[in-house]
Amino acid sequence: MVVCSQCGEVPLPRCSVHLTYHSANGRLMCHYCGYSHPLPPVCPQCGGRFQFVGIGTQKLQEELQALYPDTEVMRMDADTVTATHSHEVLLDRFRRKKVPILLGTQMVAKGLDFPNVTLVGVVDGDLSLYADNYRAAERTFSLLTQVVGRAGRGDKPGRAVIQTWSPDNDVINLAARQDYDTFYRGEREMRRMLRFPPFLDLFRITISGPEESQVLRACAVVRRSLEPWIKPRQHGPEGPEVLGPAPAPVLKVNNRYRYRVLVKCRNGKEIRALLAQVLRAAQQDKANRGLSILMDVNPMD
Repeated sequence: MVVCSQCGEVPLPRCSVHLTYHSANGRLMCHYCGYSHPLPPVCPQCGGRFQFVGIGTQKLQEELQALYPDTEVMRMDADTVTATHSHEVLLDRFRRKKVPILLGTQMVAKGLDFPNVTLVGVVDGDLSLYADNYRAAERTFSLLTQVVGRAGRGDKPGRAVIQTWSPDNDVINLAARQDYDTFYRGEREMRRMLRFPPFLDLFRITISGPEESQVLRACAVVRRSLEPWIKPRQHGPEGPEVLGPAPAPVLKVNNRYRYRVLVKCRNGKEIRALLAQVLRAAQQDKANRGLSILMDVNPMD
């Protein structure tokens, strides 16, 4: 991302997430709505100079090439994987020409089998650990164990190095040791305590629109409509619970505000019928004109 070194301005034109600078084309790009524009020479607010914060694959490639100027570094990410340079074409070149260093995003972590790979490095190994999803620990563990398993698949021994800001985190350490059983037991107990799937189901209702106050009102109406059914049944380990309204992890995408109402309960015919009725009423309410109302069960994102 870029930030003005004088006034702290961060370009956020359409979404409440920073734009990513792509040095290949000199543009700032939003990975949510697709908006892009050239990097301004100076800050449009105060005329100050922009500075770059964070590390992406392009920056890592520059660092590697500076450290190893006579060694080829192949990069595989959204910018390099195109119609003519597909995922398979790049990997085939890595295999046939034995390119010494392959650098990439998560796409290089899964399912690759190269016997001569002896060293794997992970940068920001905990990046997905604190995502706003009940499966964050599971995903982080899965990704790290997969990428660690890319090293030493042939006759030569392998080594993996994980860079993390959370070196004492159990998920990171168990992934480094590839200790599946201990991770499963701990994650299962955590989900039981928090009443997350598979112990209860999670219904997520997302309402989005151009006016934040209108979206919040619609969410509040949805919650109030659910409470008469939920409150008498709240007792017991499987009692239903309603949470929210709460902003989505990225509140605004393409100039539309997004808020969520969550319902924890067992997935059954009664709750499905109630949710269908509540959502149908919300969609037909004239006060919600222009809003998008969606629901998913046990969301993956």
